[in-house]
Amino acid sequence: MIARIVAVLCLLCTLFAASPAVAAAKTVYIPSRWASTGEVPWVSARTKESANFILLWGDRSGTDPRNAPSQYRFDPDNVLGQLENLYSFYVNTMRFTPETGLLAQHKIIVIITRTWSNAPLDAWATGGSTDGRVGVINIAPAAALPGSWGLAHELGHVFQNYTFLGRPGYGFTHPSSGTFWEATAEFMAMQVYPRTAAGDLTRFIRTENLAYSSSRHHYGAWMLLQYIKDRDGLAMVNRIWNEARNTEHPLEVYRRVAGIDQAELNRRLGEYAQRNVTWDYSNRADFMPFINSLYPFVTAYNGVAPVPVNTAAGHFRISDALAPSDYGYNKIRLVPSSDGALIRMRFRGHVNAAAQSGWSYGFVAVRNGTPRYSAIHNSSNGEVTFQTQPGEKDVYLVVTGAPGTVHKYAFLEGYPRNHRYPYQFRLQGATAWGFEPGHVRPAAPGNGRWHSNGGGWVDNRANVAATAYVGPRAAVYGNSTVSGNARIEDLAWVNSGATVTGNAVVKNSALVQGGANLSGSVVIGGDAEPSTACGAGTYLIFNPDRRCDGGAGEADINPSHPIFSDADLAFGGGSTPVALATNTAP
Repeated sequence: MIARIVAVLCLLCTLFAASPAVAAAKTVYIPSRWASTGEVPWVSARTKESANFILLWGDRSGTDPRNAPSQYRFDPDNVLGQLENLYSFYVNTMRFTPETGLLAQHKIIVIITRTWSNAPLDAWATGGSTDGRVGVINIAPAAALPGSWGLAHELGHVFQNYTFLGRPGYGFTHPSSGTFWEATAEFMAMQVYPRTAAGDLTRFIRTENLAYSSSRHHYGAWMLLQYIKDRDGLAMVNRIWNEARNTEHPLEVYRRVAGIDQAELNRRLGEYAQRNVTWDYSNRADFMPFINSLYPFVTAYNGVAPVPVNTAAGHFRISDALAPSDYGYNKIRLVPSSDGALIRMRFRGHVNAAAQSGWSYGFVAVRNGTPRYSAIHNSSNGEVTFQTQPGEKDVYLVVTGAPGTVHKYAFLEGYPRNHRYPYQFRLQGATAWGFEPGHVRPAAPGNGRWHSNGGGWVDNRANVAATAYVGPRAAVYGNSTVSGNARIEDLAWVNSGATVTGNAVVKNSALVQGGANLSGSVVIGGDAEPSTACGAGTYLIFNPDRRCDGGAGEADINPSHPIFSDADLAFGGGSTPVALATNTAP
């Protein structure tokens, strides 16, 4: 074991050894086909180089892009300066991947898009590689302004490529790693510009229950990387990328590199979910302004509401629609029965052997904004307690989907093709928020109101008929219209500029984008995100290629199950079961 550790350390020392005092100048590698096919019709008069990059741009910007028409105008020196600073940060400060191999040979190509009159190079911002040999960034002039987040994000993707270019068998090339690519690019940009942006937090917070690798929230899924950084150090993030094998899911790599088993992986992912009650990370001060500025309905509630089975018995369940998928999670706010109450919980999951069902769960108590954590429990049929302390009025039960294996879902293999892990629970010493005696609902936040039919949040600019239903955690935002007998349910929401009418149903974690016009009997559910007109059919998956075809919904792999009775979740006879230990640090 010691010999293996020494070997690993020696390998890392070799990878990150200092560059020679006088490094050979990098060469320019431009794929020959670009000239023969016209794919990128570059000419030397419209290029500029620095130590690590070469810019290519088109005829619309001329030979001096600083004097081009506004939509084609940019400053090559500024763009190159930004890129060189970012390069130095990723190599020398973050030490994301060593400057060896192909990274040390060729200059990274940067194509300034939307500047050619004779080529369809229109991308806003992308990053990758070509010919398995050299990194390439495509970026529009307006995306490359000083302090460009786009350059930081896309250069992050280029560096991700360099972790495996020229290294057969390595790299995150398995289809299940797509979300990790985007989450890491956002995370890398945040290391450079910690207060400039924080990913797509609107989608992430509204879809916390979806699988971690869901394509619906990939730009907001960086918090797991922040958890790993806070817990294991930034070097662990880098190791995950540099040591990944091309058959692995990112969590499999973390499990292997960290030297832990599946049970410990599941415990850590439960701990990560607990942190997301108060966003308890070392960079919290940097990104909280972005959370505080989200749409009012996003932060109106922290988490989801359970469904009562028998309120008097403290018996609740999570709806199948909102049950956590793989490493997604539910945050359920509880109200203790008294100050300093002992909370006793009986938990039981609906086990699906084919999915290797599993759960990680624990409590978070919050006093004056400071969280206190229970340990993580993982029994599918167990009883635990949590002793609250005086003044801890906000308590959350956090339940994470934690299966016995890491399922490898493809990037667009969404909601109906992902396992979900429904469960039920009974409480003593507390009840779910909203079900406590004398509950008074707070006023609707922001420029909104609670809808009279269903109680969901409705923007004061929206036109929502009294006959339409907007469920308690659903939302209608901006100048959208919901009329007729339309129903907006679960965590679904309608974005500004959309119309939902007739008997249309929008449910689960679906999002209706502006410009969509839903009518008739159409059903939008799962993680779908329509943006066009549709009046028939069922759509349950985020699939940009599927149009309004009137067809049936995608088959759901999750089986039905009975509802456990109160007796099925009876408490044990003992009055003082073993309490969970508490923990206050990652």
